[in-house]
Amino acid sequence: MDRRMRRQAAARRRRLALAAVIVIGVVAVAGAWVLVGAITSGGGTAQAARSQQRRATPGSTTTSTSSTTPTTTTILPTPVAIQGGSVAPIISRVPTSNPVVFFTIDDGQVRDPAVIDFLRNHHIPVTMFPIPAYVHQDPAYFDAIRSLGASAQDHTVTHPDLRKLAGAALQKEVCGVLDDYATRFGGRPWLMRPPFGYLSQSVPVAARQCGIRAVVTWRATMNDGRLDVQGGGPLQPGDIILMHFRTDLRGNLEVALNAAQAAGLRPAALEQYLTPA
Repeated sequence: MDRRMRRQAAARRRRLALAAVIVIGVVAVAGAWVLVGAITSGGGTAQAARSQQRRATPGSTTTSTSSTTPTTTTILPTPVAIQGGSVAPIISRVPTSNPVVFFTIDDGQVRDPAVIDFLRNHHIPVTMFPIPAYVHQDPAYFDAIRSLGASAQDHTVTHPDLRKLAGAALQKEVCGVLDDYATRFGGRPWLMRPPFGYLSQSVPVAARQCGIRAVVTWRATMNDGRLDVQGGGPLQPGDIILMHFRTDLRGNLEVALNAAQAAGLRPAALEQYLTPA
């Protein structure tokens, strides 16, 4: 009896062992097919798992070039020191290797609101050289541009040909607007632009005597939608562009901006690239 029970128990153990082998074999075959499927599909299963893991990882981001707005890299200004002495230097181009140009706007006879919108929408810094009479006629217009970060610099009192003036008359024209602008715009002008670009040897001396650090001319002009660069060719880093508050200013700003971007340049604030000595 005992012998028969032992035989039955041994038989049961053999059947259990055989069943275990069959189960292991089935699992192994299924795993093999999963592996084959991952390989033949280019590793899609593993790739999907990694993608899912990346999406779940804190701080991870996905960038789509089709929906990403281009950004502009911020370039720190590298200011150029203005020479000291009794004569203000004449600057038509800032000697900088930074990919920047400078938009400057003179006079103020025409005050087009579209100009303010364009400057605001495109974040364009400008330097104004307005005539006091026009500022007094429409202070809100120039204040609006000033609020966008522009500065107001010296363009004389009445816009004369400075070559025809000397002594006290020259001094009055060059220096007479400084206190008024310091109060009106919150900053005393330290750059000066001669009307028409006309200069005599006395002008830079008179300018320096009342605190002007540099006389600013230009290397390029915008008129009627046409950009003219002295010496020809495209704009170069450091170029100063002359414009006027006229009916064509809104269009001129757009043409100048497109020309700058085509040359790999962008507008920058002139005051940030010149350092008063």
